[in-house]
Amino acid sequence: MNKKADVSTQPSPRVYIVDDTADYRFLVQQIFDRFLTQYRVAFFAGGDALLTHLRRIPTPSPGADTALPALILLDLHMPGLDGKQTLTQLKDDPALKNIPVVIVTSSSSAEEIRACYEAGANSCLPKPVGIEAMQQLLGLTCHYWVDTNWQLQPAVSSPDFS
Repeated sequence: MNKKADVSTQPSPRVYIVDDTADYRFLVQQIFDRFLTQYRVAFFAGGDALLTHLRRIPTPSPGADTALPALILLDLHMPGLDGKQTLTQLKDDPALKNIPVVIVTSSSSAEEIRACYEAGANSCLPKPVGIEAMQQLLGLTCHYWVDTNWQLQPAVSSPDFS
């Protein structure tokens, strides 16, 4: 007999935000706190911090839930390990390669965008200007990649959002 999980008791999905600009992280935090409360958000100031955190998460046994995020929003231009380098490492790691990664950037060339897609980015989006535009972009992006797309990936073990 098929039983549907009670959505109200399901843990909130995790969304990881990687950006080197503290002011941007603060604005994004405010948007999630006020308007996108169905998601749990973690912030990382750079690619190294993100990868260190992700690689500390234990590998689950087959069929078990993971503690991995449902989505990573990754800034392209950061000091140290930049967004494309971080993306490449994520997609090269068998335990992390299936996490959707959306590149969010304030300025980039068509060549940079093409390189991100070739490295495995699931999408590349411009950083919006203004709170309303940012709220709309974050809401639509999370709704698609977390609420809609993740449900359609039966070959990928669904993450444990606790």
